[in-house]
Amino acid sequence: MSQNRAARAYAEALFSAARKMGQADELGETLLSLKKRMEEDAEIRKILQHDLIPLQEKERALQDLLPRLLSRERDETFISIAPEYQRLLDQEKDVEPVELTVASPISPDLESELEEKLSRIVGKKVRLEVKIEPQLLGGMVLRWKERVIDASVRKKLERIGDHLKIV
Repeated sequence: MSQNRAARAYAEALFSAARKMGQADELGETLLSLKKRMEEDAEIRKILQHDLIPLQEKERALQDLLPRLLSRERDETFISIAPEYQRLLDQEKDVEPVELTVASPISPDLESELEEKLSRIVGKKVRLEVKIEPQLLGGMVLRWKERVIDASVRKKLERIGDHLKIV
């Protein structure tokens, strides 16, 4: 089974069980937090991706990071479960995920304002996934479904550069 199919199967099983217990949102938040910790922590990634470390040692090393989910499958599948689970949760709640990429962190007030405005544009509730990329220099890039709106300073500078090459 491919990693994506395994992640989808795990996410669907987790989502179904959590929904029955009335804890779908809580588990979704936990999975996203755990995914972020794993992506940011090189030591955790090393432990998870090392084939020679037995499961018991991985569980001890990860302590309370949901060791029950570490099983017979390749452990990097675990990191793929969180986005699949979030997709199912969004689908059930009729929420549209929108990726917002900015050069530096934005205030919670600005984030709320953007969610409101984007909800009116998209026609349903929006969940912003904020990513920080300093190389944008300023502005923002919005992505949802197949749409991309690039209002970054970097893109504007590229356009100016292209225009100067033509002249």
